[in-house]
Amino acid sequence: MATTAKKRSGVSATQFVALIVATIALSLMVDFGRKAALSRRLQLEDARLNQGIEYEENRRDYLEWLKGYVQTDNFVDSWARREWKMVKPGETSVVPNLPEASLVPQTHPQQQESLYSEGAHWREWWGLFFDDG
Repeated sequence: MATTAKKRSGVSATQFVALIVATIALSLMVDFGRKAALSRRLQLEDARLNQGIEYEENRRDYLEWLKGYVQTDNFVDSWARREWKMVKPGETSVVPNLPEASLVPQTHPQQQESLYSEGAHWREWWGLFFDDG
């Protein structure tokens, strides 16, 4: 009985190796998830920046066109007519002279009567706020 084998208590070599492999696999999966999330964020940021670049390129093209246009005689002519009310030699400037009454919106006589009629609601409100009784 002297050569009796002692029972090992604890983890066998195979279990130890499996535990190490499982730990490494879990670590790799977590790292892969982080890198996938980072990759997605970078793709979204890249798309946003490309959209901003495209917007600014379009804006630059428009400003270059506008710079060329404001140096033309057509622009100067239209600006002088619109802003300074200028005319070319031989032209006559026409400024309509509208009577003040035409600027006030017109109401039909029936509508005016309904506003001032005895049963108009504004009289009730006037009475509530300003009458003594």
